[in-house]
Amino acid sequence: MAISNKTVSIILLSYRNLEGIYETLDSIFIQDYPEIEVVLSDDGTPEFNQEEQRLREYIEKNKKNNTKNVIFNHLEVNQGTVKNINSGIKKSSGGYVKLISSEDVLADPSSLANYVAYMDEKDAYIVFGKMRGVTKEGIYKDELLACESDYDLLKSYNLKQQRDRLFARNFLPAPAAFFRRDVFDKCGMFDEDIRLIEDYPYWINLTKHRVKFEYLDKVTVLYRLSGVSSAGSYSEMFMEDMFVIYDKYIFPYDKRFKAFQKPYNALKRDGLTFYMEKARLKKYKGLRKTWVYIRYSPYFVYTKLLDLKVDAKNKKSKRNS
Repeated sequence: MAISNKTVSIILLSYRNLEGIYETLDSIFIQDYPEIEVVLSDDGTPEFNQEEQRLREYIEKNKKNNTKNVIFNHLEVNQGTVKNINSGIKKSSGGYVKLISSEDVLADPSSLANYVAYMDEKDAYIVFGKMRGVTKEGIYKDELLACESDYDLLKSYNLKQQRDRLFARNFLPAPAAFFRRDVFDKCGMFDEDIRLIEDYPYWINLTKHRVKFEYLDKVTVLYRLSGVSSAGSYSEMFMEDMFVIYDKYIFPYDKRFKAFQKPYNALKRDGLTFYMEKARLKKYKGLRKTWVYIRYSPYFVYTKLLDLKVDAKNKKSKRNS
């Protein structure tokens, strides 16, 4: 079927969580946007071939007329999130691109239409909606450690402030990002030197190309708080990526602290090492484990205080809703 520049290509990303695909598909099939393409891009799930026929039957039964095209893109061998995303984008054809992971869902039937209208209004390359976290127990979390929720603040940033904030931390809600396809022609694809973390280095890359971020002050995505970076408990592989990102994208270019930049970078690297050691704690026993708790006790206290602060914000938000 013909695909136009107005088509939204949704790259539905999966790895092992095949049952979650159905919930994500349901949220796509109720969208009121008139032109949708679905690219189901699986990163080498061993059981995918057995599940594919069931998925095809489900899609055929439940899709509406606005789903113009469905593409299955299965990588035979697991290659990591970044390569899976790039592979899915290359298979797609629409003028807009939305990445979404299995089990995450579009928040309401107008999510895609709202993205497109706002992107066209702002003539933007990238728009961030808001994401609402959902725990395994079905509890909603509007305040998340992973991202900033004050869009009035974010809208006030100029390009330099945008980049400097990214040097400090990844404050953008990747699951709620929406792309104009042209951004990949202008700025390239996601960096395949990194296995799992597609978003953080790409945001910094966009600032190098002087791309301004736009913010749609609507909840567009419900995000399952069970992923690799959603709860502040990171894997070793995730932290290996973070070291690459800092060495390639941040440490060589961050000049915010001038004469104090080297001490700041050393402190930042120590913080990264804390998260790596925390990821390895299950492997450690006895004295080694005790040493980690003692050596990084300030970081354990600091991260616990951050968790408590976010919990308090969520309780306040729930009372006011």
